[in-house]
This record gives sequence, structure tokens and C-alpha cells, in this order.
Amino acid sequence: MRNRLPRHLVVGSIVVLSSSCGLGTDGTPRLIADEDQRPLVEVTTELVSSGTGRIYLERTDETGRPLLVAVARQISNDPGNVIEALLSGPTDEEQSSGIGSAIPLGTTLLDARYTATDMIRVDVSADILDSTGDDLVSALAQIVFSLGEVSGVERIDITVDGRAQDWPRGDGSLTADPLTAYDYPGRAASSQPAFPGYVLPSS
Repeated sequence: MRNRLPRHLVVGSIVVLSSSCGLGTDGTPRLIADEDQRPLVEVTTELVSSGTGRIYLERTDETGRPLLVAVARQISNDPGNVIEALLSGPTDEEQSSGIGSAIPLGTTLLDARYTATDMIRVDVSADILDSTGDDLVSALAQIVFSLGEVSGVERIDITVDGRAQDWPRGDGSLTADPLTAYDYPGRAASSQPAFPGYVLPSS
């Protein structure tokens, strides 16, 4: 007959093992030590215009102003997976409806990892610098808004070939700080439908 551990010891062991895995949940953001940072797992992205995940691409509004729009993708909640989907660009159907991307073709993801519980560091190839001016602002905003769809992620530190950069905000000013959605106000189309106007009842 097999020896059995007392039930309370088995339960206790499971609790200890469970609490030792992963980053855990914090009430406030905290930095993650270098030795605890791990590259995020690369997942093959299915390029379809449906799914439970969202990325942000670009279209031109009726005034000619570039505006980010959310499109659906069948992707996981993994930030690396989100960026791979974003770099894959629009589907043929989306392109035919006027949706594109400000991120230069050929830009590749080199690394993506959590450096704090609310921050992702994304390292991309130097191809992203082929965008300049407002196109670069849109490209950065696409990355920031797309990763903002991942639960708990608020700050995005974007590097190029492992090197830090000064990036333009929506107002054109430069910053070396991690980027947030607040750096690009009004850049993305609201997902909230227009509130219907009130119609006076006929007398």
C-alpha cells in the first residue's frame, strides 16, 4: 500500500508551489529585477479580422487627419503576440476599406518583456525610424494603444536595436520616458457609438 501524506500537507504544498510561480498581483506597479525579466513567448499570429483581441491600425478621417482605429485579431493576451499581430499590418479586406499602418514595412520585433508590473519594454528593428514626423507619431501611438489592450499594461518603453530613444509625443515634444496613451490624446477613434440626438415628440 502507498504511503499517503496527510491532506493538510498536500494542500499546503500546492499553495506554496502556486505562490512561487509567475509575477503575482500587486496593488501598485513595481519594478521587476533584471534576473526576473524573461522574453515573452513568441506566438504565431493568425492574420484575420476577427477575434477577441484588438490592435490599432490607421485610417484617414473625412478631414484628411490620420486616426487610429481598433481592429479585431485572434491573438492571446501576451504582449509579444500583440506586437507581432500589429507588425503584420492590415488584412487585404482592411486595406480595401482604407485601413493601413504607419509602422514601416519590415519593422520586426526583437524582444518584448515586462520591466515593471505595469510596463512593457519593446525592442524593435531600426526600420521603424523610416517613419518621420506625424507618421512616426502614429506608429508609436499604434504600439502604445495596442499594448494598452493588455490588462494591467499602462507604460510602454520602446527601444531600437536595444538602444533608448527620445520619442515624439502627440504634441511634437520629445520624451525619454516610457510612453502612455495620455501622450497621444485624440489620436484614436472612440469606440463609443455616437449618442443619439433627442427628437421632440410631434404634437
